[in-house]
Amino acid sequence: MSKKIFFLGPLYPPDQEARVHKNARVRGSSAPNVFQWNLLNGMQAIAGEDLFVFNVLPVGSWPRGHRDAFLKDTDWTYQGVRGHEIGSINVPFLKQSSRARRTKKILKKTVSAGDEIVIYSAYMPFLKAIYKLPKGIKVTVIVTDLPEFYDLGKVSKLRSFLRNMQNRMIYKYMQRVDRFVVLTEQMCEPLKVGNRPWIRMEGICNAVQTDSARPEASTKAILYSGTLHYQYGIKNLLDAFSKITVEGAELWICGGGEAEKEIRELEKKDSRVKFFGFCSQEKVAELRSKAAVLVNPRTNEGEYTKYSFPSKTMEYMASGKPVVMYKLDGVPAEYDEHLFYADATNAVDGLQAAIEAVLDNYESAKTKAEKAQKFVLENKNGVAQASRLIDFLDV
Repeated sequence: MSKKIFFLGPLYPPDQEARVHKNARVRGSSAPNVFQWNLLNGMQAIAGEDLFVFNVLPVGSWPRGHRDAFLKDTDWTYQGVRGHEIGSINVPFLKQSSRARRTKKILKKTVSAGDEIVIYSAYMPFLKAIYKLPKGIKVTVIVTDLPEFYDLGKVSKLRSFLRNMQNRMIYKYMQRVDRFVVLTEQMCEPLKVGNRPWIRMEGICNAVQTDSARPEASTKAILYSGTLHYQYGIKNLLDAFSKITVEGAELWICGGGEAEKEIRELEKKDSRVKFFGFCSQEKVAELRSKAAVLVNPRTNEGEYTKYSFPSKTMEYMASGKPVVMYKLDGVPAEYDEHLFYADATNAVDGLQAAIEAVLDNYESAKTKAEKAQKFVLENKNGVAQASRLIDFLDV
């Protein structure tokens, strides 16, 4: 390539996961890190030395969210991808301004006219840092979530007020963005994309090790991995499983969130329920390989659903296991033939029926799941999606 690509993202090299989690007092979702690395590995295969990453750690602030009040700058390399971790003051109210200031200073020193900047997510410090860069430097932002839907759990009035203020700044700074990558076409309107170029990239998958054999009767595990907020339908899954009478069925849950207490109480009452808490990506992959059915209980209720493509849908499909979920507005029609949809008329009964139908006709379901795996591995892998992105940068 003739031009350099600078990728900005709140991420960490996968081999640093243990270090990052060790110092975190509150753990966030690992899905954004997986998305970014699936894309980065694909970009590196195409761009090679022309790709460089500037990252900040996606961690909470000191003292409640993290043990460190100051985060250091450090250089790193992971699987051929070169990067620099931008340090910052990691305390409330100073954290984001510190990150924006440091990022702006670094970009002025390293980025030249004709170079490309790709930002993952509508992250305010990065958008502020690029706001006044010369127009000769093109900026592309990958928007995986609309800012107004960042806080789906219960938050205080103060947090809500501060979030609204921040969102106004985000949309102001996005006026400088030249191109958009969105998860769903519906995102373009609230983002005010207008006549600026955009492409849809609903997700990226990576090859996932899976046990293709039919699970034994004693291991008909139904797995959910992800954020345990009620808005994501976890209550429907708990209620649906309580009605399932298939012999050997178990419910495996891993993740963190507001429903943890209820899940732990259910685990004590029902020996079929296994709660693993927050797990590393390696542990999640292991559970996925052993499970019979993978479930996403998010319903199509709420405006945010048309702006969202759940990342776990791609991860689930790549495993070659049957995926049960509700039909969501943000999921393109090309996926319909590969998924097992639950009837949303009665969300709990519909989910129960869909799971039982898969377990009762597992050989047929497995054949469909293997076709789904082939579809995403061939069409939505990191290199394929990175190739689309890099071609898009020439628009």
